[in-house]
Amino acid sequence: DGGRILFEGREITGLPAHRRTRLGIVRSFQIPKPFVSMTVLENLDIPLEYAAHRRSDEADADAMEILSAIGLESKAHLRPAGLTQIEMRKLELARAMAARPKLLISDEAMAGLSSAEVDDILAILFRLNERGITIIMIEHIMRAVMRFSERIVVLDAGERIAEGTPEEIVRNPAVEKAYLGE
Repeated sequence: DGGRILFEGREITGLPAHRRTRLGIVRSFQIPKPFVSMTVLENLDIPLEYAAHRRSDEADADAMEILSAIGLESKAHLRPAGLTQIEMRKLELARAMAARPKLLISDEAMAGLSSAEVDDILAILFRLNERGITIIMIEHIMRAVMRFSERIVVLDAGERIAEGTPEEIVRNPAVEKAYLGE
């Protein structure tokens, strides 16, 4: 309820979404929210033009490059309604990528996906991280959290109960108590 949020030494508490995006902070949603009246390709044009300052002609080429990187290039001219659940999640991440973020907040990008689909999303997140994008992962799939994370913060009922490396978290008594009982 209280406190401040700093990003790169600058207070951003209360900044509207468009200003946070300009600073390089984007998020992906647990439930994808594409523009349903636009094609997959057009869904990337808006963040490319706004956040990445690309003109329309440049935006389409950049959008196709992003779609290719995540395996959606063959779906570029479809509307989102024609996509599967995993493709919708990939589109959500592609839209975030199009904004050229420094920080991506990934909100349960793997919820409800099969093990193979989780691996697909993890591969995308690893590639983004390798490009220098910091990722905050909000996730309940522990296999994915443990495999991806360098540092984990565990919350229980909104309170921080543990913080550390994956190895430290799996041995933390407070985490065991909160999630497995006594």
